[in-house]
Amino acid sequence: MNRHRRRIRSGVLTLIGTCTLVFLATTALAGTACTQKPLTPEGLAKASRLGVKLFSTLDSNNAEVVMIGRVGADLSNYGLRFSHLGFALRNDPKGQWTVIHLLNRCGTDSSSLYDEGLITFFLDDPFAYEVIVAVPNPELQRALVKVLRSGTVWRLHQAHYNTIAHPQSLDFQNSNQWLLELVVAAMAKGVVNSRSEVQQHPLMQQYQPDVIAIDRLTRLGSGLFKANLTFTDHSLADRLKGEYHIVSVRSVIRFLHRTGMLERLLWLDLQSAPKTFTGADLDRVLGRL
Repeated sequence: MNRHRRRIRSGVLTLIGTCTLVFLATTALAGTACTQKPLTPEGLAKASRLGVKLFSTLDSNNAEVVMIGRVGADLSNYGLRFSHLGFALRNDPKGQWTVIHLLNRCGTDSSSLYDEGLITFFLDDPFAYEVIVAVPNPELQRALVKVLRSGTVWRLHQAHYNTIAHPQSLDFQNSNQWLLELVVAAMAKGVVNSRSEVQQHPLMQQYQPDVIAIDRLTRLGSGLFKANLTFTDHSLADRLKGEYHIVSVRSVIRFLHRTGMLERLLWLDLQSAPKTFTGADLDRVLGRL
């Protein structure tokens, strides 16, 4: 489980694996391809423990593909816990797991797609070593396995990156947004081939974003000087109110649950046994994501 992160090249996914978005000055909403702090032995040990625990949990859940969410920085001021989602795909029924996700490159204005091992997924200095595992229903799993092995992963990738990209923005994209759009494309089963077609698909109309508040002083003091953050794809009315619609981890999980595509949700940390949520329990736990 010691694979290093690598960029997916030429539109062909390598399916042999092991096993934040920078927001304002110090807050991460999703994934970056590097970290501003050097990796410490303690950080490596915790990432390894959580990666091994995640591997064991995935191994016992009989799934081909899941969505895993990690904690980035402390997002409690925005009512959020988890910051970044990626797919975890198994290359064969008895094989290893590969994480496939979109990452912003070190605070630049662009992103790419990466595949990596489970431990590497937690090496970005998280605020807390916790992970959620969204296990899709069998139909979505089959569709995702197919689409993740196709060129759709690149056709739905917009390299122009924005930390707080509006869910309907075609000019920008963030990591959770790419994952959401790929889910819709998978369920469309070949009907959609572009981001604009995904946005117009009836299934996407059932998605409801989260709304976070960013006051004007914070915005002017921190946000205007970062390459990976812009407010321009949000309406003037929303900017004046300081309200920004975003594709959060919570909103994606809520979408999967409400559309019947989520079979169960698992929550893991370093101390406790994995917790499993289904049915009505999912409604109660969504607010904590």
